[in-house]
Order: sequence, then C-alpha cells, then structure tokens
Amino acid sequence: MKKLKAIRITALIAALCGVWGVPSSARADDDHHSDSVSKSGKTNVTVRMPEYLVLHYYSAVALNLSATSSGVSQSGSVLSATWTTLGDTSQTLAASATEVGPLSVNVTLKNAWAIAGLSKSGTATVSITGTDFSATRAGSASKIAVTGYTLSSTNGVSGAVSGSTITMKLRGVTGQTPSVGDVRMNLNFMDTTESGDHVGSFTITAQTI
Repeated sequence: MKKLKAIRITALIAALCGVWGVPSSARADDDHHSDSVSKSGKTNVTVRMPEYLVLHYYSAVALNLSATSSGVSQSGSVLSATWTTLGDTSQTLAASATEVGPLSVNVTLKNAWAIAGLSKSGTATVSITGTDFSATRAGSASKIAVTGYTLSSTNGVSGAVSGSTITMKLRGVTGQTPSVGDVRMNLNFMDTTESGDHVGSFTITAQTI
C-alpha cells in the first residue's frame, strides 16, 4: 500500500512538472533569480494661493504742538491804539503787530502704516484722503486747514515713492519685512483762532492690482 501511494505522488509531481514545462529543481532555482518589476507615474500638483491684503494703521494719533509765550517790545511805534470818548464812534481801536509763529507747518508721521499680502502682480496701490481739523468746542469756528495729504515709502515698485496714491510691493506671506510708509500733511493756521483740541481724520486705502 505504501509503495502504491509513493508511486501516485511521484506521478502527480511528474505531471505537474510536465504542465509547467520545467523540472521542479529548475523552478526553485528560477524563483531565486527572477527579475524585479518597477513602474513609475508622475503627478502634476497645482497650489493656488489666495489673493489677500493686510493693512496696518493707527486708529488714533495725537499731535501735541508747542509754542513759547513771550513779551516782545515793538519799540513804541509799531503797535498803537487810539480812542476818544465812550459815546464817540468815529474813532476805533487800531493796532498792528508782527505775526507770531509760522502760518503753516509740515508734519510727517513716520511708519504710520504698513502692508503685506499677495496679488496677481505682487503689488498694491495705497492712497490717502483726509479732512481739516475743527475745534471741538461747541459753536467754535476755529480750524486747522490741512493741505497736501501725501504718502511716502522706500518700498515702492520703483524704489522711493510719494504722492496721494502710490504703488507698493507686497512682501509675500511670511518671513518678510512688510512694506512700511509715512503720512505727510501741511497744517495751515490761517483760521485757527482758539487753543485746545482740533479734530479731523485721514483714511488710508490699500488695493491689490
């Protein structure tokens, strides 16, 4: 019985080897030295960055101007006043004196704003508009006129720029120094008749391009 079973197993192995067409010893050797297979595929990736803009600015600025009070001699001839009696209106007070202080002054607010972000061109425009400064006392007509609101910066597309509207570089997402700039204005005191607070405002607008 054992011999018959061994013959059948041998016949089965021989049949399988015949189907494969190689001896069993040869297949074992081929498994050892079979060639490897490798395939590669390339994937194209598109990262779409958003267009965005960050504007840094001060919501309030206090300008504390100073002046020195003094008594100035006019040598007795420049400043004079004359009048007659209380009921006589033909004579009025007449006076003249040298103007004290400048009529206007230029003010620069250093590093008053900054921008950063991304745009299609890598740039943005920055513009400024503003108002005069009016006295806060009710019924007062005193004001400080403001002329020549302008912006200035060294980070313009062509270097240093100034004007009411300027074109600025945007400095990317992070790790870069933002583009900073100044605000310039001319204060005119022709209609300034009172001390105390005079309030106005200016608006800075940044826009990607």
